[in-house]
Amino acid sequence: MAIKVIFFDFDDTIGHREAYAYDCYRRIITEFAPQLSDPFELEAVIQDCMLWDEKGNVDKTHVKDMLKETYGIDLPVGDLNKYWDSILWQHCVPYADSEETLEALSKKYKLGLITNGPSDGQRSKLRNSGLARFFDPKEIVVSGDYSFKKPDPRLFWAACEKLNVKPEECVYVGDIYGRDVLGAHRAGLTPVWMWNWGERKCGTDIIIIHRISELLNYF
Repeated sequence: MAIKVIFFDFDDTIGHREAYAYDCYRRIITEFAPQLSDPFELEAVIQDCMLWDEKGNVDKTHVKDMLKETYGIDLPVGDLNKYWDSILWQHCVPYADSEETLEALSKKYKLGLITNGPSDGQRSKLRNSGLARFFDPKEIVVSGDYSFKKPDPRLFWAACEKLNVKPEECVYVGDIYGRDVLGAHRAGLTPVWMWNWGERKCGTDIIIIHRISELLNYF
């Protein structure tokens, strides 16, 4: 069956999360730990935050706890998750090749977005990235608007319903295998794994790309 829609995850797929997460952690640490005047000490703390963050796959409480345990930095925010969500969008940037890739694909396919996270935060990130023009805001699916999230197939089916397409007519591109690839597969979409952290072995027969522009080699 012919492909009609290409759906995307946002963070670490078309949005350069590594860049804006780094800037967000730098902002938090410089704001709440001004005693770190040595730039090398400051950088060590930020880099550890990036490690503890695990590409956004852990609760920010873990990062907060590790900062206190490792460096004695006690962030004066009640819930780091909420504070993070309130400021992260301000630092959001796309990958260098995201706009040209979406531009090229939009000439052949309908484009959609399926992403986990708070609705306002994810939509603000999309707008701030400059990529919002490629997606109909009424057709964007954010888990914060539902009672379930990826990899639950229902989130993918909700997106298909919004665009009036069958799952088998859709491709889904995302960076987290257990959330994006598995979820898309369970829902009946064709998954594409965006893995931009070097080479990694994979035991399933799927398309793997390392830059979003590599998608143009297949679609």
